[in-house]
Amino acid sequence: MKVIAGDIGATNARLAIVEGNQVSIERCYPSRDFDRFEDIFADFVRDLSGPIPGRACLAIAGVVEGDRVETTNIPWIVDGHRLKGHFGLDVLYLINDFEAAAWGITLLDEKDLVQIGGERPVPEGPKAVLGAGTGLGQAILVPYNKTYIVLPTEGGHVDFAPGSEREIGLLRYLMKEFPHVSVERVLSGPGLARIYRFLMKEQGSKGGLVNTQSLEEGDLPAYITHRALEGRDEVCQQAVRIFSCIYGAEAGNLALKCLATGGVYVAGGIAPKILPILSEGGFRQAFEAKGRMKRLLNQIPVYIVVSPYLGLLGAALVARQ
Repeated sequence: MKVIAGDIGATNARLAIVEGNQVSIERCYPSRDFDRFEDIFADFVRDLSGPIPGRACLAIAGVVEGDRVETTNIPWIVDGHRLKGHFGLDVLYLINDFEAAAWGITLLDEKDLVQIGGERPVPEGPKAVLGAGTGLGQAILVPYNKTYIVLPTEGGHVDFAPGSEREIGLLRYLMKEFPHVSVERVLSGPGLARIYRFLMKEQGSKGGLVNTQSLEEGDLPAYITHRALEGRDEVCQQAVRIFSCIYGAEAGNLALKCLATGGVYVAGGIAPKILPILSEGGFRQAFEAKGRMKRLLNQIPVYIVVSPYLGLLGAALVARQ
């Protein structure tokens, strides 16, 4: 069965035709180039040859309320009822983007995963999924009757909990900018840029990437990551390593909250790009640094998801069901 699957975020909106677990036609649109999601969907449908599939599922970064989603990091309102009628779809589901990521986890092969520490997963244990990109998504898979129930969450908006003196300084720095410092304010592309700025201020430096006039704000996280991995900039390396430790700590928090003995899966656009630094040890050390729960967390495996199709495969699975 061919279906339309969408993975819609604040940076990119990806739409595809999926048959089984094969992505056959995929288009990627810069989200901020469009005032409405409907224009993106219309452009995608226009490019298709022949009749469009009658079933679709759109995984969107935002809170789903019935047939409506107000996206979190871009000013869109996606109305499922209107979309379905306008484009003549038989079935259209709107789901949270990390609900789709969680369903996608159930379809992955070993080649799609890189394990960082821990032992083997408990076959019927709960699984946790989180991922940093433009924002921070989280979801939980609960075993039920030989399959899973997916619990979407807005866990990225819980309080940021610093784990070191330097991170306490980072929190104080961010409290001057935000009335509520969520973990997403740190664990995201914009969050990595904030860590970098904090380090520059802490070290009393007036130069660096932040003041490079030719660099667009949205490009800063990628540029920091690139320079860190090349070893060309010590502050960039520090920023990515702090980011990695906070990532590990939050992954450990989520693992404890659902006893994720089936494994913790780190998705999102950033993790595969900083895999060498995530593998250094700081991520895993922070994941396990939970006092009396260290022995429990030591056993839980963490997997970095390297498949680029996780959200699309999950959305397609929901569309078929």
